[in-house]
Parts: sequence; C-alpha cells; structure tokens
Amino acid sequence: MSPPETCLLCESPRRRVIFDEHGVPALRCRECRHVYSGWEADPDYPGYWDNKIADPDVAFWRDAHAAMYREFMRRFVVEPKGRLLDVGCGFGFFVEAMAAARPDWDVHGYEISPDATRYARETLGLANIGTGRLEDASFPDESFAIMTLWDVLEHLKQPDSLLATVHRLLEPGGLLFLHTPNAQVQVPKAKLRRLLHGMDPSRPYLEVKDHLHLYAPKTLRRLLERNGFDGVGFVHLPAIQHAEGYPEPIGRWLKNAWAGGVRVLDGLSGGAWNFDALFAVAHRPAA
Repeated sequence: MSPPETCLLCESPRRRVIFDEHGVPALRCRECRHVYSGWEADPDYPGYWDNKIADPDVAFWRDAHAAMYREFMRRFVVEPKGRLLDVGCGFGFFVEAMAAARPDWDVHGYEISPDATRYARETLGLANIGTGRLEDASFPDESFAIMTLWDVLEHLKQPDSLLATVHRLLEPGGLLFLHTPNAQVQVPKAKLRRLLHGMDPSRPYLEVKDHLHLYAPKTLRRLLERNGFDGVGFVHLPAIQHAEGYPEPIGRWLKNAWAGGVRVLDGLSGGAWNFDALFAVAHRPAA
C-alpha cells in the first residue's frame, strides 16, 4: 500500500503525516492544507454497505437523520413540484422521507451498492432507485432541479468525474446540496480520542480506509468551483441524533449542545469559524 503521489486539489507532492490510524496515514498537503488518506482504495468501491445490511438496527439511520432531513426539505424544497436525485442514496431513507413529505415531487435515488439498493426497493418499496455509478446512468442532461449527496464525497478517491456528472444533470440554476465531515473538527477530535483512550480498534478515529478525503470549507469550495459550481456556501442543519460511544439520551444531548454552540460561534465570526459538519450548497450557473 502506497499513499497517493499528489494532492487532489493542488497536485503538490508535498505533504506530512498528521495522524496514523492503525498503520494507515492521514496526510495534510503542505501547500493547500487539504487532508486526505494514504489508503490505496478502490476508486469505485461498491461494498461499503455490505456488512451493515444485516444489522437489525439498520433503521437507526432513518431515525438519526430524520430531523436533518426535515429541516433540509423545509429550507430547500420550496417549489410545489420538481425532480430530485439523491446520489449515493444508501438504504434509501432520504428518498423515502422526501417522497412522503413532498408527494408532488419526482424523487429518485442512485447508489453503487447492490445490497443497499435491494434493501431500498424490497424493504422500503422504493421504485425509483438505480444501481451503479452515476456517470454510467442514462438520465438526460438537465434532468433535476435538486441533487443531494449525503455523506458521499468523503468516500470518493477521485470526485471530479461524479461532480462533473452532477453538474451536467442539474438544470441551469439547479441546486447541489452535500453533507460531509469537516476536517477542522474531525482531526482534533481524533487526536483527542487517541490522547484519552489510546488507539482502540473498537473506536472510530478518522476512518481513513473509508474516508479518503476530509474537506474543510476552503478546500470543499475549491473543489466545487473547479467543477463549474457557483454560489458555494455553508449552512447549518440539525445534527445526527447519535453520539458514538455515549448512551442515549446523553449522546443526543451532547450532539445538539455542540451543534448549537458551533452555530453561535460561526455566526459571531461571520463564517470564519465553522466547526459543524459541512452542509454545503452550490448551484449550476443559470446561464
């Protein structure tokens, strides 16, 4: 296993190791400060959901994200009808929520994992779920008013191809929304966990074999703009209602208290200090 030779964003070969997760390094570019994994991953890995599909608590994903999904729909799905595509839809819980709350919208999902899409179709009864790489899908250009990527971008070794496809499939003026971890939070949190607990194989740190890139606001904006998006900005939505390693309801209280605090800090700093997860909005230019 050898790390990538250059940075995704600026192509600099200069980097340093900022964290070692059980022998796999997390690297920070010395030029643009982008954080990325040294794991030589499959660029189109379809097996992420394979070991989760049999979990009897798989519906936890629906419950933990429900408040986040509701707030997204309240703020961004404002037209009476339209077409939406959820890219990397996993088990289909966002598609399910969107279809129930906005029945006049034509809602689709696309997911690379055959097991996850089988669950979405057979267990949730969702018909508009495609399987495979979005780049290989047969949607016509300018098909969707909104496209979402919930917890997808961090898993992609080379995201430009997917983002170019998203740009092509959006209507002019259409909205791209994505959610991804924030390097400004995840790196200090991993180091704190290591300090408190050592390197415990049962605890998540940076998840460098799955999270191949960790974006910060500046690096994510740079990636989106180079793929043709404009109006890139960041918003705050409710936190995932679960905190790893803490019992309920303590974990939920901690997550919501943190989310409230970082929103205040972000507002007071005029957006300079964003220590929330990254909820990014961008548009395909209207003309």
